Amino acid sequence: MARPNVDQILRQIGEFGIFQKLMYLLVNLLGITHGARMMIAEFMLYNPQHRCALPGYKNDTYEVQSAEHESLVNHFVPNATGNQEDDVYDHCHLYSYSSDPNHVATSTEKCDRWVYDTSLFSKTAITEFDLVCDDSLLGSHSQTSQMVGYFIGVLVFGAIGDKFGRKTAMYLSVLVYIVGGIGLAWSPSYAVFVVLRFFNGASSAGAYTAACVLSLEMVGPNKRLWVGVLIHGTFAAGAVVLDFMAYFIRDWTLLTIVATSPAIFALSYWWLIPESPRWLIKKGRTEEADRILRKMAKFNGTHFPEDLMQQQAVSEKEPAEKSDAEGDDTAGKTQGVLRDFLRMFTYRVLLIRNLVLFLNWFAVSMSYYGLSFTADQLAAGDIFTNFLLSMSMDLPANVLVLLLLDRWGRRPLHTVSMVMGGVACLIGVLTTMVAPDEYQWVTVVVAMLGKMGSSAGFILVYIYASELFPTTVRSAGMGVSSAMARLGSIVASYVQHGSLELGGAPGKCLPLLVFGAVCLGAGLLTLLLPETLHKDLPDTVEDGLRFGRDPAKDERPEPVKVVERFTMGNVEIEMESFQSPGDNTTIHTHQPQGNGDVANHRASSDEPTSRKRVNFAFVDDEGRDAADLVLRAVEESDVKDEQADEKGPMKE
Repeated sequence: MARPNVDQILRQIGEFGIFQKLMYLLVNLLGITHGARMMIAEFMLYNPQHRCALPGYKNDTYEVQSAEHESLVNHFVPNATGNQEDDVYDHCHLYSYSSDPNHVATSTEKCDRWVYDTSLFSKTAITEFDLVCDDSLLGSHSQTSQMVGYFIGVLVFGAIGDKFGRKTAMYLSVLVYIVGGIGLAWSPSYAVFVVLRFFNGASSAGAYTAACVLSLEMVGPNKRLWVGVLIHGTFAAGAVVLDFMAYFIRDWTLLTIVATSPAIFALSYWWLIPESPRWLIKKGRTEEADRILRKMAKFNGTHFPEDLMQQQAVSEKEPAEKSDAEGDDTAGKTQGVLRDFLRMFTYRVLLIRNLVLFLNWFAVSMSYYGLSFTADQLAAGDIFTNFLLSMSMDLPANVLVLLLLDRWGRRPLHTVSMVMGGVACLIGVLTTMVAPDEYQWVTVVVAMLGKMGSSAGFILVYIYASELFPTTVRSAGMGVSSAMARLGSIVASYVQHGSLELGGAPGKCLPLLVFGAVCLGAGLLTLLLPETLHKDLPDTVEDGLRFGRDPAKDERPEPVKVVERFTMGNVEIEMESFQSPGDNTTIHTHQPQGNGDVANHRASSDEPTSRKRVNFAFVDDEGRDAADLVLRAVEESDVKDEQADEKGPMKE
């Protein structure tokens, strides 16, 4: 018997009632902390103006203290432009003088101490660990550490959530998040800083993923689209909150602690958050699920469907035993999933589809994080204004997705989002290079359009990819997709580093050029994917091969099923094959072999009989990949038939 249908129960007690709304607000506080954690690098890794510290000058500062101090700076620090009136210091070198102090400097040497401009931030991780000059890439490496941690966290805490419950995974992540977040502020060295950023990324991903799953599993099917899109909105909300925090807190250590504090508050309402009823029912803990659903109905002011629960709850006496039996075959199931996933790359149609999806994951993540992290290079204003503008683009993106997703469909909307984002960024390259300073606001506008496109694309690719991957490999497919997204965000941090190294107009153009070109290419390639709106989703790899075919283009008549029945002794055998009328191509026709009485009717005998049925689906010659699959199955079946003929009558 089937397990209790939670969706049917939710339709009667409220798909998104007062109870679910309250839980949604409490759980998705973690979405806000997640957004703050993932975007804190914009301020924590801010690289201020700096120069080499003056040799022998103990109280040196970046700001000029006096005329004598200014004279020493000009004496020891080269000018980056060669024009002393520009006041642009070389970041990494000092003039080298001989023993004669009046000798004119003829060379420069690298320095190992720096002073920093503290007018914007009193202290950042860059200034704390001197991640400049030869060590400037270390800031990007630390960002890579967090993104790798994010990927590992999704896998590890996702497995914990499946095994021990969504709530358990969520709060275990929160504990790691709090310890890692506060510990990060007191990192004694760069090595510790990088390790803690890894755990921050892993725990933040674990808490956010568990919160998303828990939220979606507590609402009815008609409300999941809205809830899913709004969950993405909490990420942007967290980034906006972080922007205001950073405006008032200019020390990265204190900012890190304050940004972590909402997670501490989340611990205070552990007892209010229920476990997912769907997960409880799946694990056979029906009584606990029943109590939660009844509480949900009471809060929502609706009637609990006693008859529906009692009618179906009987089936839950066996899940524990069933799950134990299934657990014995875990290794076999894992191998089956891996085999199916690898088959997704052996057929041309599926290979192209997967590569296009992975490219889109890479592109949206790279452009989303990249345009956010390079916001301070825009001409609109200071870093806080630019970052606020960038993250605010998530709001119209969310609204557009909600309004158009079920009207336009996944493929057109995702294509438009990606192409719009890519073209906007490429236009920004032109305006940056040729537009006068008074028209640089055009660059800001097109860059924000690019960010809005990547924001919409990020939401859409989650939905689109989950619908295109067959059920048997959906988790594996989404896992690899997440890895591609993390790779995109890692590349974004190095693009940002390259833009800072270039400086000037070329430095501003580099991110827009890279992000724009990749997004445009990914968006156009999306046209190769099939539409999923109002379609039955694929369950198996074979379904995936057939998914997206246009029946209107197939002028061939429906295949005709040919049934052959014959008996061999006390064994009845039934063979089915499929043929296309008017077509000389037949996928499989079985000719009975061996000595036996051929009959077109069911054998009548008092002796026990066994029955074998072989079904092969018709595939036209346009689906060569699927045809190969069927033919291999036919060959295996024929081998078994020959072996059976050699051994005699078949037995069950």
